[in-house]
Amino acid sequence: MLIYNVTYHASAAVYDNFVKWLCCEFVPRVKSGGMLHSPQLTRVMDGNTGADGYSYALQFHVASVDVLKRWIETEGAKLSDEMTRRFGPDVVGFSTLLEKIDID
Repeated sequence: MLIYNVTYHASAAVYDNFVKWLCCEFVPRVKSGGMLHSPQLTRVMDGNTGADGYSYALQFHVASVDVLKRWIETEGAKLSDEMTRRFGPDVVGFSTLLEKIDID
């Protein structure tokens, strides 16, 4: 199984609105496409007091690299553009593709 992880940093000026947008708009739209599933949103616990904002990690399960590439080309790029228009430089992020390894 592959996990598509995007880590974001949202400035103090927008982090509340950013999390609401992720939960109410971004995640439902991603799920409705059917290519990414099982979303999980976490806040990065780095000892930050929030004065400079907060970092979040958003993860989805994806069946394959090909499916992820297709999602990025057909849906992900549009959502990323929308996020940039809405939040500008107050939200930055990077993505990581992870492979789950069974340890049992």
